[in-house]
Amino acid sequence: MNLVYHFLHARNARTLEPGAVLFREGDPVGPMFVVLEGAARVVVAGHVVEMAGPGTLLGEIALIDDLPRTATVVAIAPCRVLPIGRPEFDLLVREKPEFARHVMKVLVQRLRRMNELFSEMKAAQREAGEMFRSQHARKWRAPQVDDTIPM
Repeated sequence: MNLVYHFLHARNARTLEPGAVLFREGDPVGPMFVVLEGAARVVVAGHVVEMAGPGTLLGEIALIDDLPRTATVVAIAPCRVLPIGRPEFDLLVREKPEFARHVMKVLVQRLRRMNELFSEMKAAQREAGEMFRSQHARKWRAPQVDDTIPM
């Protein structure tokens, strides 16, 4: 579903200047947003996890599970975003099944990306642990029978 095309003429779009924060990690639930124009950074725990451009959904997780925001979104270029509150979201899901499938697809893609990042992190952690153990095994090995004491 092309969200930009679908919502192109929406009258309640908001404009954000570069540096403006759309919402912060931990903020209470509010509307989700569709980026119609521009670009923004999605930041989790101080790390950029996604660059949002036209057609990107933002804030859908909090809207769906009624829990605080899981990320901070900061405009990096002039942006036009469309807020979609719970009543509009529910109406879209009922009347446009392709919208519901699109939201699910976005959530699944983000979950897969997080799974990949987690796997990469675990592999790097394992590798670092192996390097640490091998370096310290050489330094701190037990004395051997043929070791000599330098004089």
